[in-house]
Amino acid sequence: MNTELEDAQAAQPTGSQSEPKLPGVPDMTLQLWTVDGYPIVDGKYLDLRAGELKTHPESGETTTGPPLLGVYWHNTSPKQQKEPFLFDERPFYALGTCSLLSVTEYLVRVGDLLRTGVCTVKSLNATKYEINLLVQTELTCVEFGEALRRHGLTGSGFVSGSRS
Repeated sequence: MNTELEDAQAAQPTGSQSEPKLPGVPDMTLQLWTVDGYPIVDGKYLDLRAGELKTHPESGETTTGPPLLGVYWHNTSPKQQKEPFLFDERPFYALGTCSLLSVTEYLVRVGDLLRTGVCTVKSLNATKYEINLLVQTELTCVEFGEALRRHGLTGSGFVSGSRS
């Protein structure tokens, strides 16, 4: 989960688990899901394996899902070195995030990122609620993360500039 979602969940009064509001986003509600992939509605979910309606504990683990866009970035050719890396110097390996953007807007921003030359795409799979990108880059975790943030490709999708 990302920090914005955790902050939104923590700010919710008890009993509103299925509809956290994201700070700074008017009227945007997020659908929470169990880690097993069931949507939580009014604190309950239908467990299809057990065939019964269950109450989700308020302190239980949740994850995001539709209508949020789930995104996974994976570097297929990270640098391999024998000595340990400092955190700032580790090659980018992988990142899972979510976005409030539509799949179309997210892919437009991916195109903007690709035009900068920071990475090349080896594989891209996209559905309405999920994007998986296999890329090649020589950037560090910090450098690649910053490039993603500059283009609004992490977390909420908000960036300073024309596409906010």
